[in-house]
Amino acid sequence: MSLKNRRRRRGRREGLSPDYGSSGLNPFDSGKHGSKRRGFAGPIIIICAIVAVLVAADFWLNSGKIHRGVEVGNVSLGGKTPAEARQVVRDQAMGPLKEIEFSGPESFTRRASEMGVSFNVARTVNQAYAVGRKGNVLERLSERLRASFGGATIPPDIDYRPEMARAQVREIATLANRQPREADLKVYGSEVEVTDSRDGYELDPAATLASVDGAIDDMTGKASLEGDTLDPDVTTAEAETAARKARGALSGPLEITAEGGESWMVTPERLGSALDVTKQDGEIDVALDRDGMDGVLTNVYNDLTVKTTDASYGFDSDGNVIVKPSHEGRSVEGERLLDAIQGGIFDGKHEYQATTTVEKPEYTTAGLEAKKPTELLGSYHTNYRATSDHTQERVENLGIASRAISGTFLAPGEVFSMNGTVSGLDYNEGHVIINGATDTALGGGLCQVTSTLYNAALYAGLEVVERHPHDTQLPYIRPGLDATVWFGALDMKFKNTTDGYVLLQEYVSGDDYIYAEVYGVPDNVDVTMSSEPVYREYGTSEWVTYYTRKEDGKVVYRDQWNTSYDALFEDGKTVATTDVPVAEVNGDYFGHAIPSSD
Repeated sequence: MSLKNRRRRRGRREGLSPDYGSSGLNPFDSGKHGSKRRGFAGPIIIICAIVAVLVAADFWLNSGKIHRGVEVGNVSLGGKTPAEARQVVRDQAMGPLKEIEFSGPESFTRRASEMGVSFNVARTVNQAYAVGRKGNVLERLSERLRASFGGATIPPDIDYRPEMARAQVREIATLANRQPREADLKVYGSEVEVTDSRDGYELDPAATLASVDGAIDDMTGKASLEGDTLDPDVTTAEAETAARKARGALSGPLEITAEGGESWMVTPERLGSALDVTKQDGEIDVALDRDGMDGVLTNVYNDLTVKTTDASYGFDSDGNVIVKPSHEGRSVEGERLLDAIQGGIFDGKHEYQATTTVEKPEYTTAGLEAKKPTELLGSYHTNYRATSDHTQERVENLGIASRAISGTFLAPGEVFSMNGTVSGLDYNEGHVIINGATDTALGGGLCQVTSTLYNAALYAGLEVVERHPHDTQLPYIRPGLDATVWFGALDMKFKNTTDGYVLLQEYVSGDDYIYAEVYGVPDNVDVTMSSEPVYREYGTSEWVTYYTRKEDGKVVYRDQWNTSYDALFEDGKTVATTDVPVAEVNGDYFGHAIPSSD
């Protein structure tokens, strides 16, 4: 192969023109290919030389020093010897990292040792010094370049005991945590006072511990309390809204007028006592306390109210029944006034009118006049000396009970109770009959008062509701017509069955008799009674009583009842029923006295 051909192929391989004349030479070659290879090598050599110089300079400048750009936390250690760096790091540890400061709703400080933090200065500086000094040349250069551009931050070498930090955070939580406080509103007279609300706080231990980690890592010692703010149910703004409402109501006095021209002023101080502050379901409001306002208006009510007076019965100086006149009353429509105030006071209205209602008496003068008990319907009398016990003490007991009964008025349908009228009074001790034998007890003689009134009620045609006979015959009352009482056990009752009022009168007379009288309206009622023995024996007897009532001369009711009696036992002796004197109907007494006193 000729030289010419070899060059062509190379030329073709090298992308050259295939033929440049008979000489076989490229006029543009002139050894230029070799010069091009030498041109690439030159810059590389220069760059390497520069790098070598820089490395040498860097080695010379940073020999024995921490490379520039190396930081521990936020503290720059570049250009410092390990000794200098240890001092800087030690100062930093004894400075910001000496304590952990917590910022938040409140500030707290804890020593690093309390948080379980201990700082190894030597190991930290050694790690910083090792940057750019490990690995091959390229790795070292890479680390140094990264440090130069701020990419070499060494975490401090710290021994950290999280359990100690958690304990401190829990303790801080007990101090930092607090419940929210609702705003409050108080009314003192005419003054309205708002107590501001306060947010609550609940510490988040995990997030706070994370903040502690960051404060240690960046060597600032600045941590934050992480947690949630707890909103109060009632805020200050809501309380202020209610306060404006209250202040509007108390902006001036209340004026109350009446139809007759009277007027009353209610001062803001007094009105304030009737305002009620309520908090419910997270809302606060001011309302009118109706009961309190009712009390504030007491003087208005008192001035306008006239008490209704019912007609009643009494007696004139001659003992005649008279009617004490009735009087109409007047009452304030309090609920209506309160409704008006409640509906207007918070809208700025301060003038109101009190309306009144005429109150009619239940018992009028005319009504009682028509039912005045002026006619004697029935009467009865018994001899209180028919017994051997007519001592002064017994006679006084008769008077005490009779005076309690006298002057008693019974309305139509009303029931009279002997025990309810005469019990609880200051009686003397006297003879009584208990289980067929004589004894002593307070109130001896009351049975005679009772029996006398019982018969007067029968003759008046009244309905007897309750009656109990004695166990033994008594000389002052005809057998079958007696009635006994025992406080708390036995009573004598009758009902006013007339259309008018009934007046009861009973008294002890100086003629040795007790008189009982029942007055009422004329009713054309006539009553007859009689009592006869069914049998009379030594130790027992039985009597039958006949009762007939006529109205306008016609018999409208007949009745009869039987009563049995036993012998009386006194002072160890038996008094036979056949030895007891028998009184006539209506109290006429015939015979001699025996030792009996009830």
